[in-house]
Amino acid sequence: MHQINCPHCGKAFEIDEAGYADIVNQVRDGEFEQQLHERLELAEQDKRNAVELAQAKAASEMQKAVVTKDSEIQELKAKLDAGEVARKLAVTEALSIVEKERDTLANELAQAKHDKQAATELAEAKRVNELQNTAATKDAEILGQGQDRCH
Repeated sequence: MHQINCPHCGKAFEIDEAGYADIVNQVRDGEFEQQLHERLELAEQDKRNAVELAQAKAASEMQKAVVTKDSEIQELKAKLDAGEVARKLAVTEALSIVEKERDTLANELAQAKHDKQAATELAEAKRVNELQNTAATKDAEILGQGQDRCH
C-alpha cells in the first residue's frame, strides 16, 4: 500500500496498488498530453517559420532575377543604342567620302572645262593670228607685185 498526501487539504491517505497505478497513469497521461500539445505548437511554429523563410527566399530570388533581367535589358538597350550610333556614324562617313569624291570630280570637271575653254581661246587666237599673218603676207605680196608693175 501507498500513502498519498492530498494536494488541496494536505491530509494523508492510503491507496492500494490498482488505485495508485490509476493515479500515476492519470498524472502521466496529463503530463503526456501537455507535452504533446507543446510539441505540436512548437512543430506548428517551426512549420510557419519554415514557410516564411521559404517565401522570403523565393521573394529574394525573384528580386535577384528581376534585377538580373533589368540589367540584361539595359545592357541590350545600350548595345542597340551603340549599334545605332555606329550605323549613323558609318553612314555619315560614307556620305562624307561620297561628297568629297563628288566635289573633287566637280572641281576636275570645272578645271577641264576651263582648260578646254582656254585651249579653245588659245587655238582661236592662234588661228586669228595665223589668218592675220596670212592676210598680211598676202597683202605684202599684193603690194610687192603692185610695186613691181609700177616700176
